[in-house]
Amino acid sequence: MSEVTTRFFHSLGERAPELLPRRIHGTMRFDLQRGTEISYWFIAMRHGNMVVSQDQRDADCVVHVSEALFDRFTTGEANVISAMIRTECVLDGDIPLLMMFRRFFPAAPDAIDPRRMVRERQSR
Repeated sequence: MSEVTTRFFHSLGERAPELLPRRIHGTMRFDLQRGTEISYWFIAMRHGNMVVSQDQRDADCVVHVSEALFDRFTTGEANVISAMIRTECVLDGDIPLLMMFRRFFPAAPDAIDPRRMVRERQSR
């Protein structure tokens, strides 16, 4: 398992209070494939908190993806929704849960925050 992926999942618990709305309740599992091996990351979300384990449990939303592509999600080099549309990863279950979770992935390195663009235009 890559160090980037491990660090990402271990950081979720401390980042959750800032990024996870308290109203979101649900479970997710990421099935990361490397060759013939699959590693599982299970995430339980409740009241703005997140608990992460490597359990292979049923979840409301399951994302099947290669470990290499997931590493790219964690660095902002790839976007999980774009990858899903291109069928580079497969989602089973609750799509809105994934839409909420994507805020934990960083933006692309060259991305510009549209709110900043609007503020800059207004200040001219």
